[in-house]
Amino acid sequence: MKYKVLSATLLAAFGTTAAHAQSSVTLYGLLDEGVSYSNNTGGHSNVKLTDAMMQSNRWGLRGAEDLGGGLKALFVLENGFTLSNGKLGQGGREFGRSAYVGLSSNQLGSLTMGRQNEFMYDWVGRVSMENFNGAGGNTFAHVMDNDNMLGTFRVNNAVKYQSPNYYGLTVGALYGFSNQAGGFANNRAYSFGAMYNNGPILATLGYTQINNNLSSLNTSGAVDNSANGSGTGDQNFTAGRQRTLGGGLNYTFGPAKVGFVITDTKLNNATAFPGGGTLTAANAAYVHFTNYEVNAHYSLTSALTLGAAYTFTDGKFDNARNAASPKWNQVSLLSDYSLSNRTDVYAVANWSHLSGGLNSATPGNSSLTAFEGASSYIGGIAATKNQVVVGAGLRTRF
Repeated sequence: MKYKVLSATLLAAFGTTAAHAQSSVTLYGLLDEGVSYSNNTGGHSNVKLTDAMMQSNRWGLRGAEDLGGGLKALFVLENGFTLSNGKLGQGGREFGRSAYVGLSSNQLGSLTMGRQNEFMYDWVGRVSMENFNGAGGNTFAHVMDNDNMLGTFRVNNAVKYQSPNYYGLTVGALYGFSNQAGGFANNRAYSFGAMYNNGPILATLGYTQINNNLSSLNTSGAVDNSANGSGTGDQNFTAGRQRTLGGGLNYTFGPAKVGFVITDTKLNNATAFPGGGTLTAANAAYVHFTNYEVNAHYSLTSALTLGAAYTFTDGKFDNARNAASPKWNQVSLLSDYSLSNRTDVYAVANWSHLSGGLNSATPGNSSLTAFEGASSYIGGIAATKNQVVVGAGLRTRF
């Protein structure tokens, strides 16, 4: 249930009227918690209380004011947190998931400014099993979330434009400033997207690029360089340049929905990776991921939905000390049962397998365990080439 505060009502209570002062503020949120089992996390099995197997925990405020003539002022402040211990997410930010303000026009679209999502997550993610148009599936993230389908990072200092809907087609662009005097291109980001949503078809395209000066990292720019590889922030790589291109399609017929997604991520001069893996500048690597995913959802009844996905990730790692062609296979299963419009229970399973990964004995490539063993968002990094994760949980929205 969403709670709305109507400013117009308050104005009327004090005897004040305004022709275009209709406004609202909505408090909303989502809570997701369960128990998971991994057969191998760092060499050991693990049973644990687990946050966000389907969707990340959050609460937020969303507001709009009608300015007349189809024009509105709007804002979003969205907080992310860990439900099991109450800690803030996204590096300890108060509103780490979103924080922006802007204007929206029925004829011209919307222009917003602040900390925002780029279009690989916003639109291409909708056709992936990790999001599936809002249904969620964090357990099924592509390896290291290399394409940001899971929303591992947001863009700071961002100006974002989204067009009106033209017969199902929407386009958008985003630019994240470096905010550095004398370093306009040092830690900047830009993204473009297109989405067609009409009838049974949902088709999306996206591109995002991040540029950094690795010899002089800017920690207050578009992305969180200070947090890369440490697990304390919300960016998963440090690289001189990160480029991701992707697209996908969902098609709905009756109670079934099928789709596919292809994404491609290139990292030039990469020095930090998820799980704490780091490289010196002299050993910086070229890394390439191409992800191919097919997925399906089927509504067995009005309350029970089943889902499945297969993802193949074709990788490449090349630096002064090693070259490898890692390949990840991932099979994902989902069962979701709605108890009400707000609350559901679910069960998930994920199997991942790595072949052709890095040799852990190679000197100079310190702690690059993500390239040495199978890994998943819930299970972490395994000490072997295979990993199985299963879990069940409860999700509720307000």
